[in-house]
Amino acid sequence: MNIPEIKSYEEQAIDTVVSVINRAKEKLGVRQTLKQLANSRDFACNAKLSLKDIGPPYAVTSEKFIYDTIGKKWKLADTFMYVVRYMGGSKDEVSQYYYFEAIFSQPTVSYPIPQTTVSVFFTLEDKHIEPPDERGVPMMYFRVEGHHTEHDIRFVALSADWILGMIKMKIKLFERIETIRMF
Repeated sequence: MNIPEIKSYEEQAIDTVVSVINRAKEKLGVRQTLKQLANSRDFACNAKLSLKDIGPPYAVTSEKFIYDTIGKKWKLADTFMYVVRYMGGSKDEVSQYYYFEAIFSQPTVSYPIPQTTVSVFFTLEDKHIEPPDERGVPMMYFRVEGHHTEHDIRFVALSADWILGMIKMKIKLFERIETIRMF
């Protein structure tokens, strides 16, 4: 009696995805495993940004990538002044992390020195658990000051509204503190 092998839901899902993609690619004459598909990133056509420009040394290329993304892709340089700082790195058993902070301000004619600034924190994760030739590109996430959600930079664009909303919240806080006259 042949008893079929019991597979977890994750393995069944992976097998299903691989078989569907392979059937589609068979018609094109190409057949790949899930790992090869993930490394090629052919199916990630919804990506707004490509992280292929980031390579060793990660601290230098990531900072340049962040400047280019903010200025050219997201076009936030039209609305805000900003500076990007490398904040250091850390390492664990699995990954090497690089941290950056972009500080945004909006000087005006009446306030050439801005009343408030907003920080956006970027994290680059380079995983070490895969061999270098199969590793692919590192992952980059960003988080707006005061928010708890980290966004994948490939799929979510930082909006000027997020930064303006944070600036307005800080200005309201400062106005409340002034009305209380604590200081």
